[in-house]
Amino acid sequence: MYIFILKLILAHIIGDFSLQSNKWIAERNRNGAHSKYLYYHIGVHTLLILLFFIGSLSEYWLGLLIILISHFFIDLGKIYLEKKSTGYKLLLFTLDQLLHIIVIALVFYGYFGNVEMITMSLSIETIMLYAIAFLMVTSVAPTLLKLFFNKWYSALKENDESLDTDSLKDAGKYIGILERILIVTFISINFLEGIGYLLAAKSIFRFGDLTNSKDKKLTEYILLGTLISFSIALIVGLILRELLNLL
Repeated sequence: MYIFILKLILAHIIGDFSLQSNKWIAERNRNGAHSKYLYYHIGVHTLLILLFFIGSLSEYWLGLLIILISHFFIDLGKIYLEKKSTGYKLLLFTLDQLLHIIVIALVFYGYFGNVEMITMSLSIETIMLYAIAFLMVTSVAPTLLKLFFNKWYSALKENDESLDTDSLKDAGKYIGILERILIVTFISINFLEGIGYLLAAKSIFRFGDLTNSKDKKLTEYILLGTLISFSIALIVGLILRELLNLL
């Protein structure tokens, strides 16, 4: 039973984050329903669902079709609202993802709400839980952080034009991704000391940035980014550990 919803969530994360480029998003936001990339995006989700449910389409086709159609209209509504309310990107992103998850949950309940618990292969469940957790910290978290910090980053860049040129391109992004993967892994295997070692190492390397910076705003930006990134990884890791304990 749970394999059904795990497949849906995994397909959603891959389709919405891992297999969607910034070019697609920008062009889709400009042209809305007239954008070919909106239909490419839905096509990707369709292919993922076909891949995950190839052996059970005859049983679940209606629910899967509802998910795909609702995904199209939810995304279209988000595009329309973003054009009308440019200052609420983070809120709209959150609502967009929440609506997608609600639809998935409702379809799941429609099929399994009144059915007894079904015993499944723990190995498959474990793999899918890890896959969802790692995709959350590698694909979802960077998007969320970018939306959250966008307005402050623009202000900082106006004050310091060398902000982008003083470091390797996207290095901070990939360092953050690696940190979050390590934290989730450490929590899932109950190696909590590893988080302390990681935090200590990060503090040593960041100490120079914080002490050398004469810009209080930049210091606050770095600290806030680090804390939020760590918090996301901790939350995902703790949820993963609890779910693994239920298997």
